[in-house]
Amino acid sequence: MCRTFIPKVHGLAEKLMLTVFVWAVPVMAQSQAPTNQASAGGAVPSGPTFRMVRATSGSKGVERDGRFVIEDPRTQFHAGQDHKVIVYFEWEGALGPHKFEALWKNPSGKVVVVSDFQFEPHKSPFSGYWSMLLDDDPAIGFWTLEARIDGEAAGNYSFEVTSNPSTTPVAHVRIPPSEREIYRQAEAATVYVEKLDASGKPLGRASGFFLAPNRVITTFGSIDGASGLRIILAGGKSLTTNQITSWNRWQDWAVLSVDSTEVSALKPAPDKSANVGEHCYSLGISPAGIRTILEASITGDSDQAPAGRRLSLSVSFDSLAVGGPVLTEFGEVIALLGGSLLPGAAIATPTSAGASPPMAGSAGTVPAAFAVPIDLVKLPDSNVASSTLADLASMGQFIPPLEGPDRVGFGALALGLDKQKGIAWPRQTRDLFSHSDGQIVLFISWQPKPKLKGVAIARFYDLNNRQVGELKPANVNLNPNSLNTTYWPFSVAAFPPGIYRADVFFGDAPVWREFFRVVP
Repeated sequence: MCRTFIPKVHGLAEKLMLTVFVWAVPVMAQSQAPTNQASAGGAVPSGPTFRMVRATSGSKGVERDGRFVIEDPRTQFHAGQDHKVIVYFEWEGALGPHKFEALWKNPSGKVVVVSDFQFEPHKSPFSGYWSMLLDDDPAIGFWTLEARIDGEAAGNYSFEVTSNPSTTPVAHVRIPPSEREIYRQAEAATVYVEKLDASGKPLGRASGFFLAPNRVITTFGSIDGASGLRIILAGGKSLTTNQITSWNRWQDWAVLSVDSTEVSALKPAPDKSANVGEHCYSLGISPAGIRTILEASITGDSDQAPAGRRLSLSVSFDSLAVGGPVLTEFGEVIALLGGSLLPGAAIATPTSAGASPPMAGSAGTVPAAFAVPIDLVKLPDSNVASSTLADLASMGQFIPPLEGPDRVGFGALALGLDKQKGIAWPRQTRDLFSHSDGQIVLFISWQPKPKLKGVAIARFYDLNNRQVGELKPANVNLNPNSLNTTYWPFSVAAFPPGIYRADVFFGDAPVWREFFRVVP
């Protein structure tokens, strides 16, 4: 939706048009026609409060869904041939009401026009553009547009007006589809990926999407520990599969073989499309369970060894959206939402006391949005044999799912125990320990519904699923109506610095899990 304000001021040079679009990247536009025409080109961000993300210029532009696109980006304009210069800026900075100014300087450096307006962006980055009419005899040379926000320098952009006629054909510029079209295509190609245990009971749900015929991309965490997978298409139809064509546990992606020819696949973006500052889209989940389109920008690009490259996005999303596509403004896939930095962290115990490390697929909202660049995902040829979920489990790629969630009421790693009236309770629970802490405690408070009797044991694993320790088994008699606790003291100094996983088993089934870090 948009609002257009056209003040009625006498004189073409004074005419101002400001258009504000209520959109993820608000757009502001002004038109100027000074006596000596001016416009702008390559800009350099300045000032600590506002950072110019990018700027461009051209003679033609179009507004689509609140976004302004320069159709013929260039920095050289030709007297008598070009009749308009449009300059477009994007900034990052503080939200709230601001005064925006443009100082148009002719080739001699003289300010010939100053235009200003008030605008209140509600999201960052925000953008704006100015247009200037060129008469038949404009000043020849390099012009500059100096942008200011609240009196603070917010970028300069220079362009050239030349008297030589243009003989170079203008390159064709791709016009992005509308937001509605991007949503329609992405929503149709996006699925739910439901993990099933050996009995067919659901263990968890995330998202995925078709990137090729019969190939669904999702995060590795979305399939970790599954005995089967249920794929739920956009129309509600369900399919099952246990076939995995390729995967990478640390990079957190998997390609599933899904027998469905009725879904149109999304297209991957060209190489080097994922750049910091670029706008992108993803699909969220509304409280009613309906997929929604989210607009964001890429705010970071880092190599999280050994997990690999990760993109950071300026958006939070529901955990059900993990594994869904991240799209360019042309609706092409640049990444998939998620990107756990610790394999298996998505299936840590929600009732554990420590703060779990960054992960994808946990319950609730994922505040720090990571994404896995799509160029990490390897799509094998259709004639390459698939592996099964059982194959991955036998290779040690999977962490077994937790069973009996109704057995453990609380669990924690702690520096010690406090005992009052014969009852022990953990003291200073945490998930970060130092060798100087010496002996620490793994504590479990049981909360069984039926009466149970058996053996509990605690085991430790590194992040490659290798067992690195085990504590003495404990006989437990679990009574539903009484406090049942078990604890194991152990020396944290025996663990080399690193990140570990603690699993508590009751019988043969893991019933509690926590990740913890050890430092020297």
